[in-house]
Amino acid sequence: MYLRVFKPKGGRLYRVRYRLSDGPRIYDEPLRTHLKEIAEVKARQRVEDQERELAGLIDAKPLRDAAQKSLVDHHSDFVANLVARGRNKDHLIHARNRLLRIFKECGWRQLRDMSPDSLEKWLAAQTEFSPKTLNEYLAHAKTFANWLERQGRLPTNPLRRVGKIPTEGRETFKRRALTLEEFLRLLSHSKNRQFVYALAVLTGLRRGELKRLLWADVHLEDPKPWIEVRATTTKNKRPATMFLVPQLVPLLCQARGSGVGLVLPGGVPSAVTLGKDLVAAGVPIQDERGWRVDFHALRHTYASLLGAAGVSEGARVKMVRHREWRQTDHYTDPNSVPLFAGMEKLSALLPSSLASPNSGKPCPAEGNAVQREGATTSAEVVEFPAESPLLAKAVPSWESLALASPRGFEPRFSP
Repeated sequence: MYLRVFKPKGGRLYRVRYRLSDGPRIYDEPLRTHLKEIAEVKARQRVEDQERELAGLIDAKPLRDAAQKSLVDHHSDFVANLVARGRNKDHLIHARNRLLRIFKECGWRQLRDMSPDSLEKWLAAQTEFSPKTLNEYLAHAKTFANWLERQGRLPTNPLRRVGKIPTEGRETFKRRALTLEEFLRLLSHSKNRQFVYALAVLTGLRRGELKRLLWADVHLEDPKPWIEVRATTTKNKRPATMFLVPQLVPLLCQARGSGVGLVLPGGVPSAVTLGKDLVAAGVPIQDERGWRVDFHALRHTYASLLGAAGVSEGARVKMVRHREWRQTDHYTDPNSVPLFAGMEKLSALLPSSLASPNSGKPCPAEGNAVQREGATTSAEVVEFPAESPLLAKAVPSWESLALASPRGFEPRFSP
């Protein structure tokens, strides 16, 4: 092993040059001290640590440094990274406050304290939150741990295998979609908010996307009018193209005016305002199932109307801008699915009358074979002639063959 501690000519601080056991490369690094004794100790310690890393006896230096920092310091770096990536204000607030609550109540102070067992116990002990909210806490914790792993501060994500809490049947509330009749009644009773509701339902745009929609994004002069949904406004940060139904184009032309600035300068109606408009239109906010209507339910209405119109599953996923069909299916209200119409299609394939074999009632075709028109009922009997003499000699019948001995095929052994 090569190791040399020296002070450069004309320099005041010591440096070290060394070679490790894994190759011929020579490292040249500062020791940041003017005392030779301290420089020699620091040089030996540095080389010994790196040799232990190569042998797998200790963790790499970035992992060791990260293990010395408090979890709150790592959390501050994580939030700063979210700010740099352009996350919205609500996301930043949740990422900060929810993670700090997990750290405090799980007793996590440093990276070594993070364990799946403590997190699962904390999730199981929570009674004030719904399963959906607890899954959001879990998602924040996993995202934080994934970031630590990507940054080289953790060797692996210790929370990767913590499973989600089942939410089926445990929701605090469910959104319901408006029927087509209810949607039209809402438009007729919403006065100056008719345009907002029509735009929300017939495009499926989210509240934040509607609030930031510009007239420059609306292209009404094209043969197929469309809206450009900018990546900076979408939830998944991906651009999208939304084609417009013809019925929506006149409303956009009427509201365009100068065609500059926001499409909705007055913003989006609040949940309270929407509730008042629903009551004025005679549309129940909550149905007999307990499912409610809020502004995001207008997006559910868009997905449900697409299903009722017979749009294919693949097209609906793209039009609602989901990643997979399961999400779109969740947005589709079961009451909007034409199940009875599907049964009518099945009924059209069946005979007009079906009789049970055990009912005792006569059936016109009972006991008759089901045949196609023109088929004959007589069966043709095919006779096989006797074998020819040549074939009989080449392939003798089984009666003329000698059977094997009961003792088997092995020859008798004679000493």
